[in-house]
Amino acid sequence: MAQLSIAMAAETRIPGTKNVARRLRASGRVPAVLYGEQKDALPISLDPKLLLAVVHSEGGHNRILNLTISGGETTSAVLQDWLVDPVSDKLLHVDLKRIDLAKKLRVKVAVHGVGEAPGVKVQGGILEFVVREVDVECLPLDIPDLINVDVSELVIGKNIRVRDLVVDSKVTVLTSQD
Repeated sequence: MAQLSIAMAAETRIPGTKNVARRLRASGRVPAVLYGEQKDALPISLDPKLLLAVVHSEGGHNRILNLTISGGETTSAVLQDWLVDPVSDKLLHVDLKRIDLAKKLRVKVAVHGVGEAPGVKVQGGILEFVVREVDVECLPLDIPDLINVDVSELVIGKNIRVRDLVVDSKVTVLTSQD
């Protein structure tokens, strides 16, 4: 449940044209912008390999990054948005949002089915997830990677609703309970 934060080094950069961003990517860095918490936006560059590992990890877009920015500033942030080249699958740009570890966040968390439903295996039904992620509110260090739901009791005609999900008491589910 309580996820580990990932340390990452960031370098400040001078914002510029597309050519500046292309040269930055060619040098092995990805351009990014850090904003939020009533501070000015800060253009930075990051290691794309570390970022891709975070994006592709379980609960990746909710992972907390501890950024050490050249110049001495240290801040916590989460991935807000990222742009990937559809052909080469390389990161083109990243938006990061500063967070306060003492303030609650609203995030989306994936719902994952665990087990085999007898309604599918024995009765020939189809297991359909209407909701694949739910909105939750909690402190950043309490964000679950995903919410597991046991489907081993599902037969044809039965269902599981959001209100049936088992979550930690520190997490408030905001998605409609039905």
